[in-house]
Amino acid sequence: MGATRLPNARWRPGALVAAVAILAAAGYADPPLRDAPIIWHVDDRRDIPPPAPRDPHGLRAGIDAMFFRPTGRMFNPARWVRRVGTLFGGDHVAHASNVNSLDEVPNSSWFTNRIGLFRVSPGEAARGPLTSLGPDRSGQWTVVRAKTEGVTPGFNIRDARGDVYVIKFDPPGHLGMATGAGVISGRILHTIGYNVPEDRVVHFDRDQLVVGSDVTITPPDGPPRPMTEQDLDDILSRVERSANDRWRALASKFLSGTPIGPFDWRGRRKDDPNDRIDHEDRRELRGLRMFAAWICHFDTKQGNTLDMYVDEGGRRFVRHYLIDFASTLGAGALGPVATHCLEYDSDVGMTIGRALALGLWEDPWRRIERPDGLAEIGYFETDAFYPMAFKPLQPNSAFANMTDRDGYWAAKIISAFTDEHLEAIVATGSYPSPEAAEWIVRALGIRRDAIARYFFDRVAPLDFFTTDDGVLRFHDLGVERGIYSAATTLYRARAAAVTRERVRSGWTSWLSLDDTLVNLSATNSLVAPPGGDTGRYPFLAVEVQASRQGRWSESVVVYLSRSSWRVVELSR
Repeated sequence: MGATRLPNARWRPGALVAAVAILAAAGYADPPLRDAPIIWHVDDRRDIPPPAPRDPHGLRAGIDAMFFRPTGRMFNPARWVRRVGTLFGGDHVAHASNVNSLDEVPNSSWFTNRIGLFRVSPGEAARGPLTSLGPDRSGQWTVVRAKTEGVTPGFNIRDARGDVYVIKFDPPGHLGMATGAGVISGRILHTIGYNVPEDRVVHFDRDQLVVGSDVTITPPDGPPRPMTEQDLDDILSRVERSANDRWRALASKFLSGTPIGPFDWRGRRKDDPNDRIDHEDRRELRGLRMFAAWICHFDTKQGNTLDMYVDEGGRRFVRHYLIDFASTLGAGALGPVATHCLEYDSDVGMTIGRALALGLWEDPWRRIERPDGLAEIGYFETDAFYPMAFKPLQPNSAFANMTDRDGYWAAKIISAFTDEHLEAIVATGSYPSPEAAEWIVRALGIRRDAIARYFFDRVAPLDFFTTDDGVLRFHDLGVERGIYSAATTLYRARAAAVTRERVRSGWTSWLSLDDTLVNLSATNSLVAPPGGDTGRYPFLAVEVQASRQGRWSESVVVYLSRSSWRVVELSR
């Protein structure tokens, strides 16, 4: 709890000794309880000099992610010891380092709490990060850069307002697939709390475009040369048109500030003094594993992140973005690929497994089918979706560190999306066929519920504890969000007097609850501090459990100040 740092799960001298000490202590020392406001904002926007641009070599970074980092985790003594500790209720890695005393992620330059903590209307979710009406059509769009390589070429344009957009197209034969997925997934991730670009679907005619005077192009068989209108025609000839003979594209607005390259999924940016927590220990990056599983965001390499050096209110600092979501919801740059989200790009384990199976075992991805007649929809599993089976193209250091508590945090945010939210968000993808939109909404709902059930079965979804007129109230997210039946759910609680160091008096007997509330006045009267020493026992611990069809859940313990009745900490 709190934001106490644990030893990092990477090898360093003395790691084995430290790991044994961790297991021997069966935990770690929490900071003393304090009757103080909860930390909801982290001051990581202090004015700093511009960090140096970071441009990791793609091949080298890929090899590091695919081989060296997983090998380092495999042979890390601290992780071995923690794996043994999981048999006794521990976690395979240290807890996330950037959570507050309620086990939540405070707002920062990485993440802003939205639907997980606050009411977000379907309209707000659909609007997402948009601050403008999109590319200005009052004048022509000037092509300022062209991309000719790859199956789906694109270009950058500057509109009449001077705003620059990246223009991307769908893979051939799949009109609406990548452009729709990119917009929808961007809205979902923004509603969750991440920083993302302004993406939208646009349609345009050829006469909307003009080639800039100083744009160059590099043909496959020659040196760079000035780009011509014919070059633009050649690019557009490789892109499928809509039924109205216009071009459909995804327009992604350039971010404000100065780009300084992607962030790494491990370690910190050394020249950013505000970057004080190793990235693999940040809950919003660990929990992104489940958000990525939900929308099948397999392309989570470093290159699809971006740090921007921004100037806001006279302060200059780094804001961290996720970018490029066209390869989600079963879409891909080359079209749908069945193995995406189920195998790494180079999955040695799966290859060896297939060889040893001698054809007696069928790969799960071979059983996935695309819906008939919907070119917009790729391989987006529903019936057999299993959250923990998700794999990005490259192993991810932050994803590898995800604990059940990190996964639960993600699951309760995912479960906050109602069908109405999903319908409003999917509508922004402007799929050519209404049936495709309906299919995606249904698939997202099925996957949402599967993730929620997986983690709610492991971590009791009793949350959002508040006090009011001597009553401790809480929410059972499992019942409220349709995962469990209220008719088969029971609750119980018990209490104990607690010191600042969490030394407890004896627990009371379990008290059956009629609803999701605890009468603090009655409970407090049952918890007399040993020897009547109220000064030594200034806090009250309330332990709550839920029963689903006769099986009691793991506990959630809430600590309250006995003087102010403020909820000061939550423990899972």
